[in-house]
Amino acid sequence: MNINANIETAESVREKAKAALGLDLSSALDLVSRSDYDSEEAYLDAATKAELERSNPEYRSIRSRLKAELRQRTEQEERKAQGEAYKAIRASVSLDSVDQKNIDTEAADLARRDLAAGRISASALGATIEQYARDLSEKKKDSKASNTLFNAMLRGQM
Repeated sequence: MNINANIETAESVREKAKAALGLDLSSALDLVSRSDYDSEEAYLDAATKAELERSNPEYRSIRSRLKAELRQRTEQEERKAQGEAYKAIRASVSLDSVDQKNIDTEAADLARRDLAAGRISASALGATIEQYARDLSEKKKDSKASNTLFNAMLRGQM
């Protein structure tokens, strides 16, 4: 038979109370470096400020809120920069002859399927092929621009 007993002593209760009240924290004098201040008064002021900040729940709450807001703003700025980079990359993307040949082949196949299914008439075949080619070209350019942007981000260039 195995009995696990958790016995509370006066010392363990004192330690738990100190931790709950924050009294087991190091001195505020240890939070700031004495060498960073010219006078003892400036050092004491900095230590006092650090202690007040550490012990004030309102300060911690406000700081946490501002930290989240800063993170959100930073993410928005990054998304905006990435969007602008994408637009610049997208404007410079061009399709090579292999891409164009593949697009033309796929556009013709799609239009022929529409014709066979009765979705378009024979007279609309040429216009449908052109529309599919435009749509597929735009998708291919988007894909190339996205890949270029992603690769630049992986390399740390963005």
